[in-house]
Amino acid sequence: MGTYTKIKPAGLTKLNNAEYTNFMNAFYRLAFAAGGGGGDSESPDEISLDNNPLGITDAQKAAFEKDQVLMTDLVNQSHISDETAQLLDLDKQRDDLVVYLTSSVSQMRKNPIEAQRAAAQTVYNIIKPYIGIYKSANQQETAQIQGLLLDLDKEGVPALIQTLGLKEIQDSLRAANDEYAKLTAQRTGNKAASIKEASAAVRLRMDDLYDDMTTIAFVQSVAAPTAETTRFVNELNALIDETTALYNQRVGAAKAAAKRKE
Repeated sequence: MGTYTKIKPAGLTKLNNAEYTNFMNAFYRLAFAAGGGGGDSESPDEISLDNNPLGITDAQKAAFEKDQVLMTDLVNQSHISDETAQLLDLDKQRDDLVVYLTSSVSQMRKNPIEAQRAAAQTVYNIIKPYIGIYKSANQQETAQIQGLLLDLDKEGVPALIQTLGLKEIQDSLRAANDEYAKLTAQRTGNKAASIKEASAAVRLRMDDLYDDMTTIAFVQSVAAPTAETTRFVNELNALIDETTALYNQRVGAAKAAAKRKE
């Protein structure tokens, strides 16, 4: 066993974006706690150890902070995508169609023509649980409209819809809801791909900065050991252990859940 405490491998590549960001935020707090700020020079040979016990430069700190903000934004952001305007339009269309369909059936129960009045009463009993679904949250509304359309497709009901003259409304509602579901899935996929691509570039830069800063800090802990360099190395190793344990816990829980479903 060597005399010097080395910084453990962090295994950053295996972490998801949230875990990675949490780790880097914690690393930043350790590296730039009291006494751990950067120096005025970008050259390690010119670093003043009195002001910078870890040897990290201002340039490295600034670059890390910039990517730290970007990474946090990528984890938390909610993209407004190209599909959003189409989704808003489709949502309004299906809301209007649902309201027209349910209100028309309700009114037709008073129709003086017996065949239509009877058809309206039967269909009303089917759609009654769905009245007001246009007020539901978007994804919930999508599922509820699908349920409504399935009920209206059941044996004998399509003929009643024809009698009421609402077949075109039903078809339009189906088309709008199907397109809404399709665009929602597409937007989700596009968002995930966009975040993955952007975060990959940011993580590469942060990985390089992390490697540089931890290497410099370790060298300082060997060449000019202080209480600050010892604290940093020990606390960073503790952070790495904690992050690894939480990662293993998450992966283990996911595997156990998948096994239960088999």
